[in-house]
Amino acid sequence: MLKKVLVCFIMVVIFTTNFSFAEDDHIFDKSQLHKGVISGNYHINNIHGIKIMIQKGKDKHFYNLEKNKYYPLAFGNGEYFIAILESVEGKKYKVVAHEKINLNLKDENIVYLNSTQTINWNNNMESIIKAKELTKNLKTDKEKITAIYKYIINNISYDNEKIPYINKNYVPNIEITYEVKKGICYDYTSLFASMLRSINIPTKLVKGNKNDINTYHAWNEVYISDTNEWIIIDTTYDAHLLKNNLSYSMIKNSNEYFSKGKY
Repeated sequence: MLKKVLVCFIMVVIFTTNFSFAEDDHIFDKSQLHKGVISGNYHINNIHGIKIMIQKGKDKHFYNLEKNKYYPLAFGNGEYFIAILESVEGKKYKVVAHEKINLNLKDENIVYLNSTQTINWNNNMESIIKAKELTKNLKTDKEKITAIYKYIINNISYDNEKIPYINKNYVPNIEITYEVKKGICYDYTSLFASMLRSINIPTKLVKGNKNDINTYHAWNEVYISDTNEWIIIDTTYDAHLLKNNLSYSMIKNSNEYFSKGKY
């Protein structure tokens, strides 16, 4: 068990169910739907914020809507309800635009190869160049995953001083994490996911709880095509164990992790 608490911020959104609907098919950018992501073009001056809700059945994800950012349809194939939410007062939101979208991907894992709002990367970033350098001569997914995993747990430290300055709108910036070599669990997982996605390894950023951490936490699920399986990797946890000369293993026991959202 960790002697030190690892703190991670998770945003919780509560909204009113008294929606007023307005149809506008042009608000939603579906040009990348074949990759399992969408974008939104609704932008007004609202100091309380605009959000996008992605829902499939009872599952929902909420994001702050930003220009030129993509959001994953992370609940598998099927019919989605996508809505733009505008803040009314306090924690109440109204729907100002909505659309039903059908996702039918041949390979659902493609969703987890994209650059999105919370896992934002491009091939010109130093961290992404590093990922390609680390894996240049490696052949299997397991070898590539291990190389990037070792780099992160050996080079990124947990940033306790950052916690008081994190607000509900915080989104990781992988280039800052890579440059300053420290961050919270959200930063670790976004950096790890970005580096792996850039070398074509599907990777999820997962938020929830771990059995021996008493706050919200974040970790990754990584797909190994060699064995056709998803594995849990927790770089934040292992960086702490490594720093304190404690034993660790890259692949985690799924019974110790309790997901509340996969991105």
